[in-house]
Amino acid sequence: MISLLLSIVFTVVLFLFFKEFERRDINTHQAITINYITASILAYFVYNKEVDIKEIFSTSWIFQTIALGIFFVIMFNVMAKTTQKLGVSIAAMSSKMSLVIPVLVAYFFYPDSNISSLQFFGIILALVAVYCTFKKQQKHSYPLYIAIVLFFGAGILDASINYIETIFLNQKEDEYNKFIITIFSVAFITGLVKMIFDKNETNLKSIFSGILLGVPNYFSIYFVLQSLEELGGIVVFPVLNIGVVLLSSIISFIYYKEQMSLLNWMGISMSCISIILILSV
Repeated sequence: MISLLLSIVFTVVLFLFFKEFERRDINTHQAITINYITASILAYFVYNKEVDIKEIFSTSWIFQTIALGIFFVIMFNVMAKTTQKLGVSIAAMSSKMSLVIPVLVAYFFYPDSNISSLQFFGIILALVAVYCTFKKQQKHSYPLYIAIVLFFGAGILDASINYIETIFLNQKEDEYNKFIITIFSVAFITGLVKMIFDKNETNLKSIFSGILLGVPNYFSIYFVLQSLEELGGIVVFPVLNIGVVLLSSIISFIYYKEQMSLLNWMGISMSCISIILILSV
């Protein structure tokens, strides 16, 4: 349970970083790219063993992980843009409403995954809660379609991570670290290629910001994998997603002064109830 709580905290920190990048005029893509090499190096030191590249390329999960690493960069940029243009709470809602995708995938494709009546009701209530928290009264000048892209992309990412953890990494801590090093390295290379084509001047502020971002990014993935091993996708993704929605909404209301209606607060209350129901195993 500690791993799950830590994954919630580190995920929320990512949204806050993205919001601050806009406020401080930091090149978001450059920071995201540097963040991945930072996270990869951090994963290497945590692993504290020699990494054999030939061995990694011979693993059963290498091709899935390369594809996922490329997708990571795309969705991280979408998440950043949504946070900066539509707000922290809407970005969190968009990405975490996607909880239904990995939960349903886990239920239908993994025989050991079971959902009780209370848990099923909790998942339904969670979707209603996230919608209520997502519903904003003010209109936005930036098109909302990017939030829809974030919704489906985040769901695919969560389902893919759960698939790789369940099929290839289950109870193999060495594989966890190799997987994280690989996915972050692929993401860095992908982001670097885009930086080269963009031909924008790299500045020290973006590099430093990327280094800072890499720390919570690494730990958010690491603790998600730990949580999946301990609790399984049926529990982890609903609680993780609703927890992120809850915490980010409170922070955005208090610190960023984003407006919250009575309906929004009702959604936050329902989020708490849904977590209790989902955890009733």
